[in-house]
Amino acid sequence: MNIRWGGSVWDLMLVKRAVGTTLSNSASGGNSTLLRDGARNLVGHADLLNGNRAVAGLVAVSAVAGSVLTVATMQATSHLKTKVRPDQDAQGEAAAATSATPVQEPEALQGPRLRAV
Repeated sequence: MNIRWGGSVWDLMLVKRAVGTTLSNSASGGNSTLLRDGARNLVGHADLLNGNRAVAGLVAVSAVAGSVLTVATMQATSHLKTKVRPDQDAQGEAAAATSATPVQEPEALQGPRLRAV
């Protein structure tokens, strides 16, 4: 993958290097492929690998994982709805039964009432 920006061409690369080594600093402010050990002695070169396949693989794995997570969430949600819904229906029927019974007013409230004029 070549990225052009500001008159430069950037390539996405993966670096393969031995454990205990670091990349050298280049004069331009980046890193070079020269490998140095902890005492800053030159010990070899790093291998540069094409990063396009790694990015494509990461995108594919992310898409599969996202799809699996979406399907699992949808199934869990429908399963929970069936578990919760019978309890809600029973509560709704109880509330409907209590609202159907007439409410008796106390004797103090029976009789003439005030009206707004």
